[in-house]
Amino acid sequence: MESLPNTAPGAWLKPLMDTVCRDMHVVVPRGFPAYARIFHPMTRDRPTDTGSWHGHPRGGVFPLDEQQVRWSNVATAFGTKMHPLAQFHRLLGQRPDQQEIFDNEGWRYSEPLTGNLAPNILAALAARLCEHTSTPNKGVTAIWEGWGGLTSSLGYAQLTFTDTEIPGDIAPDSSSLPTGPGSGLLPAEAINGETLSLPGRAHYLFNAAPQFYRDREWVNHVPWHHSPHFPQSPNILWPEDRSWVMVTEIDFDSTVVAGSQELIAALVQDHAIEALPLKEGADLTRDADIINRPGQ
Repeated sequence: MESLPNTAPGAWLKPLMDTVCRDMHVVVPRGFPAYARIFHPMTRDRPTDTGSWHGHPRGGVFPLDEQQVRWSNVATAFGTKMHPLAQFHRLLGQRPDQQEIFDNEGWRYSEPLTGNLAPNILAALAARLCEHTSTPNKGVTAIWEGWGGLTSSLGYAQLTFTDTEIPGDIAPDSSSLPTGPGSGLLPAEAINGETLSLPGRAHYLFNAAPQFYRDREWVNHVPWHHSPHFPQSPNILWPEDRSWVMVTEIDFDSTVVAGSQELIAALVQDHAIEALPLKEGADLTRDADIINRPGQ
């Protein structure tokens, strides 16, 4: 895993992106035959002992049943409609002042990850992407420069748990931690190299190809996250032949793939991921889900 010395491999993306935010093309390149939206799974939980949050006390510590759930299942649970421009808060019928969302069976729902694709979904997606490029072993990964801790330890905190009690008169000492430029996760050659400047975002580039992400062990072999337990997926990924591009924008709760009609059809039909076709110019902002808008 090496950082790229310059941004030339990503220069082709910039002319394909809008400089003004009108729709998804401020972060997703235009000009591809087809597009798909990969929905990041939601999570839900409920107490193991009663099997429902309804009437269950909130205080205390108790075991929970937890599940990764598809957006289409959420729509079924709440009587809303799943569609390509769906937004999770509309599928849940969430009110602006509502902190917790429960279904009739007592499950509590949490928001999907934004700006990050879970390793199991990425592995399934990468398998399909590799089938639709002539260069599965050659490609580029782009990581947004703003993730905490990449260039300085001031950007994140690392917690250490121990069975040994810390005396009350001893406070944790952070003075020995390195701070400032060069004390972060990325090696000096990455920090001192060029960043790919796209509308509103800049990225570090690495020679991590699509094939790399088919194995979930990739989480142990990249320099851009703090722990394999909380891995950061690529923000942009493309093969050397540029047959497709995958974009996980930091503010999106889904990933967009631009590519051939055949690739998009394969993604939509793959049961290991949840994908729906998008039209060029799709709006993925919070208020774009008109179908499930209250009063519709």
